[in-house]
Amino acid sequence: MEEKIKVSTEILAEIFKIAKMEVPETITDDNLLAALFKLRNPDKEMSDDIESAQNFLSSDIQNQGTSNNILVVDDIGVVTYQLKVLLKNHGYNVQVAKDIFSGLNTFVKANYAFVIMDLFVSTEQEGYTLLNETKKIITKNNLSTKIVVITASNKAENKVKCLNGGADVFLKKDTGWQEKLIEIVEKYAPIG
Repeated sequence: MEEKIKVSTEILAEIFKIAKMEVPETITDDNLLAALFKLRNPDKEMSDDIESAQNFLSSDIQNQGTSNNILVVDDIGVVTYQLKVLLKNHGYNVQVAKDIFSGLNTFVKANYAFVIMDLFVSTEQEGYTLLNETKKIITKNNLSTKIVVITASNKAENKVKCLNGGADVFLKKDTGWQEKLIEIVEKYAPIG
């Protein structure tokens, strides 16, 4: 059963403003993709043909990067620093983003084996928005990227909601969670 995630109109409007686009009356997958395209390509004029943007974005994502690229999205600096050092020490290329906007913008620039995201970036609602939009991009572009949601929350319903929303792995930040994360990454994207 696919669960729909409600996205704040203010968050979506902000994406359009950042992309320097007029906020449409009705936000659709196509015009949101156009805004992400504009964020990714600020100097290019996008034609009215949304299919061109989808094809460009699709080929751009698939042709960049390698399977050892990992994107970490977390608004807590100490967590992103620790994960960056840990993953780099295991041979992975790591990019870091601190919010949903930079997370999505970074994600469309390269092919990532994993997106490791905190559920509360910086609020739970924004975390679900990031999960939903990342999953849409993965699906539309037929990518093999795995989404790992990490959280310190004790709410049991978060795990079910994240897995139903497209996360491949839900990992609680408890004792030894970094080691578990490395095991998961090496299982799906081994180096060498």
